[in-house]
Amino acid sequence: MKHFFSQVEDLPVNNSLLNAENYFSDQKVSGLVEKQINADRTAILIVGGGLPCSAYALDNDICKSISLAEFSSLNAGISHLRAIKLPDAAGRMAWLALESHVKNKYLIGSDESWQRQLDQWKQERWYGLIEITSRTLHGFALFWKGEIQKPEVIFSMPQGFVTEFPLMENVTGSPWEITTYTHTPSAQAYQCAILRQGAVEWTRQILGRYRNLVGQKLLQLMERELNRQILPWQWNISLDESMMVDMHFFSSLSEATHAYRALFMAMGAQMNFVIGSMLTQKLLDETFEQIHPDERAVLRAERLIPAAFSE
Repeated sequence: MKHFFSQVEDLPVNNSLLNAENYFSDQKVSGLVEKQINADRTAILIVGGGLPCSAYALDNDICKSISLAEFSSLNAGISHLRAIKLPDAAGRMAWLALESHVKNKYLIGSDESWQRQLDQWKQERWYGLIEITSRTLHGFALFWKGEIQKPEVIFSMPQGFVTEFPLMENVTGSPWEITTYTHTPSAQAYQCAILRQGAVEWTRQILGRYRNLVGQKLLQLMERELNRQILPWQWNISLDESMMVDMHFFSSLSEATHAYRALFMAMGAQMNFVIGSMLTQKLLDETFEQIHPDERAVLRAERLIPAAFSE
């Protein structure tokens, strides 16, 4: 049976799906529920921010989406139900893995062989998700153009969740089992991941250019105001030092789009007030063109475009 984040302690839900769902709903937290059907087959429910997101049947490495009702009805023969609480970043990475397809599997037992694999992905400018499993480690990391995306790294270890990529020399007990995944472009999890990448990168470009125009002090004032406006929405998003840190689990593309639209509109309004609408529009247009074409395409598809955020 596949266990996600096996180092995480199970929630005390007494083998009850209802108890698990009530816990997630009451606490408004992310997590997952695993039902063991037999030695090779598992049903998994992903929960985002307290709400059921999607469910899957996993048979060895073959994953199939199932309805929430079908997941709830899978009770006959279930020997164990496991529920765990997850950081939002872990929930959305597990979701992305379940909506992707296994491409390759590797067994890596030394730092040298791991470095060679990293060099190969870098040369190929590979984009994809990797899963690492060992006796003391389980988690995911997203690669973009051959580079590890630091905000998209999450691992469970005996001491808890970490968001730094582990060093192989510091992980003892067993080799790393590496699974790489390819994405289905139409999948919600993939669309959300690309949209997030694009929103984060565009924000970085905007804030960096704005700082060059007005200075660090006015940039900090705008970031504080934007963080104040974000607070009532309870999004796990913050702005600091010309960067947007988005650790929120948006369980649909529409929810993510709504949040980013509100953020870009507030950003545009603040810049309009300080530097005027013409300069703001120029800044938005030029920074938008600096984003990777794939990221720009998904932003454009969701109407997150420069013309929408300046008077």
